[in-house]
Amino acid sequence: MTRVRACAFTILFSAAFSVLPAAPPPRPCFSGIYPHLAFFNRAGECGVGAVVPWADRLWVITYPPHAPWESDDGLYEITSDLEITRRAESVGGTAAGRMIHPESRRLFIGPYVIDEKRRVRTLDYRKAPGRYTAFARHLTDPANKIYLFTMEEGMYEVDVHSLRTTVLYSDGNLLLKEKKISSLDSPVLPGTHGKGAYTGGGRVIYSNNGERGTGSPDLPDTTPSGCLAEWRGEKWRVIERRQFTEVTGPGGLRGNRKKT
Repeated sequence: MTRVRACAFTILFSAAFSVLPAAPPPRPCFSGIYPHLAFFNRAGECGVGAVVPWADRLWVITYPPHAPWESDDGLYEITSDLEITRRAESVGGTAAGRMIHPESRRLFIGPYVIDEKRRVRTLDYRKAPGRYTAFARHLTDPANKIYLFTMEEGMYEVDVHSLRTTVLYSDGNLLLKEKKISSLDSPVLPGTHGKGAYTGGGRVIYSNNGERGTGSPDLPDTTPSGCLAEWRGEKWRVIERRQFTEVTGPGGLRGNRKKT
């Protein structure tokens, strides 16, 4: 009887585990590169605009060369075991801005706003067009608002709760479309390729790293191109005429929470 019971237990044990799903095979990896994590779009260029760890996921946005409104690029979330999902909320655009807003506990990455439960909302490109390049904390109401900057020097005030946007400076792409300017050369600051922004010391610092038709690109330190500028809530002031790609400070991705 003992031998019969042992056989029966073995059969039941084997049957129980035979219905469990098999472990997924390891992902192909070549010199640290995982091909299944490659990104694609239908534009002439597909880049990664921003990568941020948030809410137990790695969040990634892709971009095409010049899309101040929407494109077929996406928002992706990647798990710790390298499962990748393209989010249905994807609207694309040329975006690289990213910031974690501590008070509302939300990640702002490109046109997407992601809470701690991985729920995604999107900013409206029709109301706030442009190539989103940076976010920064608000000067007077940092708990409820942030600043959003575009490459063509648009600047918006964003309510972190309702996502309502207020135009402080119009994006150059919109001005060009409305024939208010004749080219994307900025009417506000020198430079044609806005990049980083950060708030600290009672001011917003903004960087620009490019300018069309200004000497040799091989000699950036000897050619006036782009600028570093500051804004205290009224008008911009150029600090230095040179190429600046990024600007940051205490707090990094979460911004400087000190008032001074």
